[in-house]
Amino acid sequence: MFKKITLLSLILATAIYANDEAEIKLNESVITTQNFKTTVKNTASNVTIVTSKDIEEMGAQNLVDALRMVPGVMVKNYYGNITFDIGGYSSVHAERNSIITYDGVRISAKEATNIPISSIERVEVIPNGGGILYGDGANGGVINILSKSIYGKDNNKKVSGNIRTEYGSRGSYKYGLSTTAKATDRLTFQVDYSKDRYRSERDSDENGKIVSRSQEVSIGTKYKFNNADLTIKYTRNEKHRADGGDLEEANYYKNRKMVTWVARDFSRSNDWYINYRQNIGENTELLTYIDLYDSRENDDVSKTLDRDYSRKTAKLQLKHIYLNDHYFIIGTDYMKEKLKGLNGEGAYTGRNTEKTDYGIFAINELKFGKFTFAQGLRYNKAEYDFYWREKYPVPRNIRGEHGEQEYKNYAANLELRYDYSDTGMVYGKWSRDFRTPLAREMYYTLEGSKLKSQTQNTFEIGAKDYIAGSYVSLSTFYKKTNGEIYYQGTPNKESTRPGAVVFPYYNMGDTRRLGVELLTEQYVKNFTFTESVSYLNHKIVDSDFESRKNKEIPMVPNWKLGFGVGYKFNNKLNINADVVYYGKFYDSDDPENVRPKDRGNYATVSLSANYKFENGFALNARINNLFDKKYEDYVGYWDGTRQYSPAAGRYFSVGASYSF
Repeated sequence: MFKKITLLSLILATAIYANDEAEIKLNESVITTQNFKTTVKNTASNVTIVTSKDIEEMGAQNLVDALRMVPGVMVKNYYGNITFDIGGYSSVHAERNSIITYDGVRISAKEATNIPISSIERVEVIPNGGGILYGDGANGGVINILSKSIYGKDNNKKVSGNIRTEYGSRGSYKYGLSTTAKATDRLTFQVDYSKDRYRSERDSDENGKIVSRSQEVSIGTKYKFNNADLTIKYTRNEKHRADGGDLEEANYYKNRKMVTWVARDFSRSNDWYINYRQNIGENTELLTYIDLYDSRENDDVSKTLDRDYSRKTAKLQLKHIYLNDHYFIIGTDYMKEKLKGLNGEGAYTGRNTEKTDYGIFAINELKFGKFTFAQGLRYNKAEYDFYWREKYPVPRNIRGEHGEQEYKNYAANLELRYDYSDTGMVYGKWSRDFRTPLAREMYYTLEGSKLKSQTQNTFEIGAKDYIAGSYVSLSTFYKKTNGEIYYQGTPNKESTRPGAVVFPYYNMGDTRRLGVELLTEQYVKNFTFTESVSYLNHKIVDSDFESRKNKEIPMVPNWKLGFGVGYKFNNKLNINADVVYYGKFYDSDDPENVRPKDRGNYATVSLSANYKFENGFALNARINNLFDKKYEDYVGYWDGTRQYSPAAGRYFSVGASYSF
C-alpha cells in the first residue's frame, strides 16, 4: 500500500497545470498565530486550513473526517472522544502535548468532540508553534477551531439560516437548525441547535445497545460599535456517551464486536464567552475575552456523580504597528481550573484539586525588504493545590494528604522569513516550549515524586510557494524534549489479583523527534489533487530506565501518507475520494520495544459527494472506511495480554440541508 500511494502521488505531482487557486491559498487568512489576522504565506509553519466549504464538500461527520488528510496529525476516536496528535506524542498523550482552542479559548479534546461540525467556520492547524501566545502544552502545536460568524454569510439579509438533517449506518442520525437575525445594522442575534445519535457496531450488553446521543444549543449576540465589536455567547451541551471498551487479545481476534464492559456516562456543560475587539486609531488593535466553563459527569447507569469540573479563562492583548512595517504584540492571560473532590458514592469531600496559570507574553516582528525577523517571549507561573490520591504507588504516609506545588517556566522563539518572490517564502525558526503537569497528573505519580516540567527545543526550516500552478508547503524539524511526562501500566504490588496494573505518571526521560512534512495541491481543470507526506524518526534518547534508551516512542508511526482527489462537474456537483495510510508502531505500554512492532500499517478510503441546488437546498453523501478495514484506535498491554480498542468499520451517511 505504501509503494502504491507514493508512486501514484509522484505521478500526479508531475502532471501539473493550473490556475490561480494555489495563489489564493497562500493568501488565506490565519488567526491562530497572533489572535489577529495574518496570511498563510506570512506564517512560519506548515499550516493547514480546513474551511466550512471543505467540510461541506467532503460531507465530514466530525473533526476526524475533516482533518484526516492534514500532514503530521493523527486524529482518531479514543473511547468516544477525539484525540489530536500533532508531531508524534501518541494518541494516549496527545492532549497533554498539543493545544486545542475554540475561538481562541483553550479547550479539552472532549469539548472539541462535542462541537457540532455544522457550526465550524474553519480549522487552523499550526504544527510546532503556539507556545508564546498560548503557553503551557504547545510542544506539538495548535489546532484552532473557529465558529461561524454571528453576522452570517449574507449581511444584507434580516434573517438567514440553515436547516439540516443526516442519517447514517445502524440508525445513526444528526439534525439541526441555525438562524441569524439582524435587529439593527449594529445588533445581530444567533441561535444554533443540533442533536445527534450514533450507534456503535459493537454488541449490546445487559443495558442495551451501545448508543451515544448528544444535543447542543448556542445563543449569541454581537454588537458593532464604530471601531469595535462585542460578542456574547452561551452554549449548553448534553451528552450520553457509550463506549464498548477494550478487548483482551484472545477475544479481539475471536470477535472484535464483543463487549466485556461498557463505559456509559452522562455529561452536561455550560459555557459563557465574552469577546471584545477594538481598533484604536489606525495602527493599534485591542483584543480581550473572558470564558467561564463548567461541566458535570455522572455514571449513566448508577447515576453516581463522577466528575465536577470548572474553568475560568481571561486574556488581554494589544497589537501596535510602528514605523510602517514593524509591529509588536503584548498580552497577559489567566486560567484557573478546579476539579472537585468526590468519593466512590459521588458525594463531595471538599478535597478539591486546583491549577492556576498566570502568563505574560510579547511578540515583535521587524520587516526589512524581503526579510522578516520575529521574536517572542513568554513567562508563565503555574500553582497547584491538591490532595494525593489514595492508591498505590503513592506512599501510604502521604495518601490523602494535602499538597502544593509551583512551576515557573518560559517560552521563547526566533524566526527568520525570506520572501524570494511574490508567492514564495522560506523560513527558519527556533522555539522553546514547556509543559507542566495537568491537575490530575499532580496527585498520582510514581512513588509520590514531584513531576518535573517537560521542556522542548524545536528547530524547523521550511518553504511554501506555488510552482507551475501547484501549491507546495514543505517543512523539516528537529525536536529535543527533556523530561517527557508519561504513564503506562505498572504492576500493582498491593493487589491480590494476578496481573493487576495501575497507571501513575512519571518523567519517562528525554526524547528526540526528527521529521519531514509535505503538503501539495494541484489544480487541473475541474480536478484538485492533494498529497500529504509525513515522516517521523523518533526515539527515547535518555532515561532512568536503561532498557528504554534508544527505543522508539510507543504508538507513534513513522509514516503517514495521504492522497485525495476532488472533481467538480459544475458549480453544483462535486465528488471527493481520499486514502490515508499509517505505518507500524509499538503498543502504548511498550517503551522498551519488547513486543513486536506490528500495530498500525493500515490504510482507509473515504468517498463523498455534494450537490447544491440553486434554491438553497443541498444533498450530501459519504462513506467512511469504504473497504471495511479492521484496525484499532488503541492498543495497550496489561493483565498479561495486549488490550485492543477496535476502530469503527464501514459507515454510510446521507444528508440534506436548506439555507435561507
